[in-house]
Amino acid sequence: MRALTDRWKTLTLLLCFLVLSLLLITMKARMAQPVAVLETWLVAAVMPFQQAIVAAWRSVENVWQGYVDLIGVRNENLRLRRQVAELQAQVHQYREAYFQQQRLRALLALRTEMWPRALAAEVVGIDPSPWAEAVIINRGSRHGVRKDLAVITPAGLVGRTVEVAPSHASVLLVTDRRSAVDALVQRTRARGIVVGKSPQRCELRYVDVNEDLRVGDAVISSGLGQVYPKGLLIGTVVAVRRTPYQLFHEVEIQPAVNLAKLEEVLVLVP
Repeated sequence: MRALTDRWKTLTLLLCFLVLSLLLITMKARMAQPVAVLETWLVAAVMPFQQAIVAAWRSVENVWQGYVDLIGVRNENLRLRRQVAELQAQVHQYREAYFQQQRLRALLALRTEMWPRALAAEVVGIDPSPWAEAVIINRGSRHGVRKDLAVITPAGLVGRTVEVAPSHASVLLVTDRRSAVDALVQRTRARGIVVGKSPQRCELRYVDVNEDLRVGDAVISSGLGQVYPKGLLIGTVVAVRRTPYQLFHEVEIQPAVNLAKLEEVLVLVP
């Protein structure tokens, strides 16, 4: 009896499922058109919001992409700046090497033409004493330098060696008050002594007041004294003062060499 009751329950459930399926199919067929209309209305209502969201997203995406591109451009700009700085440093080095080569070439030509035994040297220091006008060169006794040798550049006379060590030497400049060079005025052959006056000036002393001196006259070494060879350009007359009842002119000279910018010199070895 119980088995028969269970069988009827099963059949009843199957029948209910069949009826429910038929009802669902029928309702779907009858409501197809209303559902399509409802869906159209929903899409029309939602579309503006969707477009706004898409536009905002694209704007954010464009801004982000622009930011990424800007970061890339900035990094590239920094890299190019570093490269330009490196290239500029190289250009300055090449330019300095070129200028040094020109100066050394002029020294070499001067040595070859007039003083075959002249010794090229670099200025490596300045005498720190406030009472001295002197520089230090990187050539000394081991290179053949000794005391009281003339030091020149292609522009003219620099001074003479006064202290010599094995690897370097001190050069007393013509502008030092302790310096004295027997000299001639090239145009008139008037004789005098050039002594230092200031870091940029010298004086030509003991020139007879009757001698004809003019601004612009060249003053050269006379060759007397066994230190400076004859004919070295010392400087140019820049002022001549004639004082009544004096025996000598007061003559101011501008040195031929810019002694404040010395870099390479020649030491004249006898």
